Amino acid sequence: MTIAFSDTGNSPATGAGLSGAEDPTMRLVDAVFAEPRLKAVAACGTDSVVLRADVPTDGGALTPTLVCYRRDPAAGWHPEWTVGGATEAASVSGGFAYVRRGGDGQLVAFRTADGSAERILHDTAGRVVALAPKPNTDELVCTVALPGRPGDQPGGLLAGSDAVWYDGPDAALGNVRRPEGRWQVWALRTTGEAARPLDTAVPPGTALTGEAAWARSALLLGISRHRPDGSRRFGLLAVTTTGGPPRPLLYDGIDLCYPVQAPDGHAVAYLATSVPENEEPLIQFPCLVLAGSLDVRVLEAPNDTWQRPCGWDSPTRLVCTAEEGPRRHLYEHDLAAARWRRIPTSASVDSARVGAAGAAVVVSALDSPPTAQVLNLHSGTAETVETTQLPALPGRLHYRPQKLAKVTAPLASWLCLPDSGPARGTVALFHGGPFKSWTEWAWRWNPWPFVACNYAVILVEPPMSLGYNSAVAIGWRRWRTGIAAAAAEQVEQLRTEAGLAHTALALMGGSFGGYLALTTAAALHPRLVVAHAAPLDLAHVAAASDVGWQWVREYGDPDGKRSHYAQQSLPPHPVPAGTRVLLSHGIHDELVPPTETLRLHRSLIRDGARSEVAFFTSEAHPLSRPMNIRAWYRWTLAACQDELSDHAQKENA
Repeated sequence: MTIAFSDTGNSPATGAGLSGAEDPTMRLVDAVFAEPRLKAVAACGTDSVVLRADVPTDGGALTPTLVCYRRDPAAGWHPEWTVGGATEAASVSGGFAYVRRGGDGQLVAFRTADGSAERILHDTAGRVVALAPKPNTDELVCTVALPGRPGDQPGGLLAGSDAVWYDGPDAALGNVRRPEGRWQVWALRTTGEAARPLDTAVPPGTALTGEAAWARSALLLGISRHRPDGSRRFGLLAVTTTGGPPRPLLYDGIDLCYPVQAPDGHAVAYLATSVPENEEPLIQFPCLVLAGSLDVRVLEAPNDTWQRPCGWDSPTRLVCTAEEGPRRHLYEHDLAAARWRRIPTSASVDSARVGAAGAAVVVSALDSPPTAQVLNLHSGTAETVETTQLPALPGRLHYRPQKLAKVTAPLASWLCLPDSGPARGTVALFHGGPFKSWTEWAWRWNPWPFVACNYAVILVEPPMSLGYNSAVAIGWRRWRTGIAAAAAEQVEQLRTEAGLAHTALALMGGSFGGYLALTTAAALHPRLVVAHAAPLDLAHVAAASDVGWQWVREYGDPDGKRSHYAQQSLPPHPVPAGTRVLLSHGIHDELVPPTETLRLHRSLIRDGARSEVAFFTSEAHPLSRPMNIRAWYRWTLAACQDELSDHAQKENA
């Protein structure tokens, strides 16, 4: 990937001096994690696109970076300007507004696509969450989470301490570590006029989420509301610029998030999620909130695709991403004719924005690193904006649809086979989620370093990965008895079909994938299990996680439904004695308590497993820093050599 880093002061780390960098088995790892990570399309304008990349630095971190590309009719697309430490961007009249680091907080700035001098629109000590341009004007709003503590203990009893005090359900470890107080919403103008605050008073028990969009003169802000059972509802706060108090809106049976406003402001498209009641699973679908009435219009989408709005091609044509089998597609909905059509893409769509230039997308696949393109939605032609430059991959990728006797929903697995000869072991990777899939390039759980070491890799798509409407019921509230049971059969089936049943097996995954690796171990008898940040005692995780409301939405109250949580949790003695286990966790994890991994390590040692544990002191839930990912691969590949390759050599002897 070619990026000009002139504004960042940073350059991508090269891996020089890295222990083991001279080892051929680590060369692909070093190449992958020295490369700037092309992550998303931040904004799309007229003959210009702003891309978001995460740039590895010499200090071992990732710097979010925005790069503006312009179309040259003679020479194609080229980078015009780069801003380091920048996150959000929006196409506005005359150019782009974006968010970047400031002195003690963040700045909202404006720059034209041709690289004019930066103009500061707003300087805040808080964290800017969203930018929402008002259609057909030079105005936009930004939502800001201010620093500070949620509140003071009545009577000042904790004065003089560093305590962060709560008296309600908002208590969260994330806000303890990074205290944020009240929200502000500011109206800005790209012409540089003084910013003005908007009235955003919310009812008790309700909080802003930071999302914002315009429905003509009404500004729609995202809100969440706590429910007595510990779950949450997500709706809107309508703020009018003509006066009157803000009006909260919760819609019967659905939650709304991820707004995409129409170019003329006549509607805002949202991803709608059903509110599960009793035992029913959730479903997702696109919908519109109409300007004026603020009523909801649900859009009928093809079954099982779970479409999510990402842009508007015109006031009557909505563009969505859609999960469908091995690829995330683009679909366009003709609102006037109530008809969908699929837009051809070269690979799975990771990110998309729609503007006057067309549909700007980042596409990738398991065997194809991210590429940024601009699609003409009418002719179907694609122009390449930026590509990721990596060495040739060391193997071949195969997609294998699967069928199991007790599972009626779509299932599949991916098989990566080395080019350099018969596999000397098999690694089964389980993705996080559970509502995720292996449809795109993996910057973290990348299979190709294992293939470079001559291992076959199976990437499993169990229930709730594909064909969502039909598959969710199989895994909803049945992670162990539904999803894990099917995943174990899928691994066995593909190993047999691919002639890999005789090879030594390793099971690996992070988060939900780590849970699956551990939960399937008793059935699959691996020689190695690797799990990062896995939720194990589900009731314990639900009670302590900062997203505990998601667990309550699926499984119910962890106190009242404890037996059901226990049935789906990691069973006692999950790993056969003598099995080697590598456990890891980020010490700042707010989603799955690190004590889950510590308790499991101690339990496995008592059971006679050969357990090792590593706690990463700079990481949260995902393992994200390139230096830590490199170290994790060195550790894991060395264990594969000991447990899989050495076993194969002994078997051959």
